[in-house]
Amino acid sequence: MIEILAKQFRRPDGLLGRLAGKIMLFENRRINRWTIDLLNIKPGDYLLEIGFGPGYAIKEIFRRHHNVKIDGIDVSVSMTKEAEKRNSKNAEEGRLQLYSGDVSDFKQDLYRYDKVFSVNNYPLWKNPKKELIRIHHLMKDGGTIAITVQPREEDASREKALSHAIEIEQALFHAGFRSISVKFKKIRPQLTVCVTAHCKKN
Repeated sequence: MIEILAKQFRRPDGLLGRLAGKIMLFENRRINRWTIDLLNIKPGDYLLEIGFGPGYAIKEIFRRHHNVKIDGIDVSVSMTKEAEKRNSKNAEEGRLQLYSGDVSDFKQDLYRYDKVFSVNNYPLWKNPKKELIRIHHLMKDGGTIAITVQPREEDASREKALSHAIEIEQALFHAGFRSISVKFKKIRPQLTVCVTAHCKKN
């Protein structure tokens, strides 16, 4: 049963997927709010969330900021439907577009993002270095990225959070990001890390 639920957290689907979405919504609220604070969102910003789950962070951003646009991409079709339902008004008004799929295959090339963020999704990426290079391409020069991870594995620990921090920092640098900053926050059940950086095109 534990393995079945773990699979649902990676790619939620069906009834169990909706249950996993509700658990993610509850557990990730403080982490999402912290990440949003670190993004320093400004009027007119265009944001991309990778792995938006049930859409809590999107709803929170629109609650705080009215003059922004958000795109989101998530591998789960079920979570895309859930997030669209939670944020239907903004979707109807053209401020929100959600896509199902993997960020490395995201074909959007019409515009560039001011801010990109991901909460508790990075450990699920198939090829983080490749995907961060793709994200770098999708961002404006000087744009801000924030990647937040709270260890949830069986071996979750403070040391695991530190390990995530080092890995994310190195992967961001490899992809062309600079001014990298690592922050930690004590949020139950485990120490949480958020790595921010700026997109440098040249």
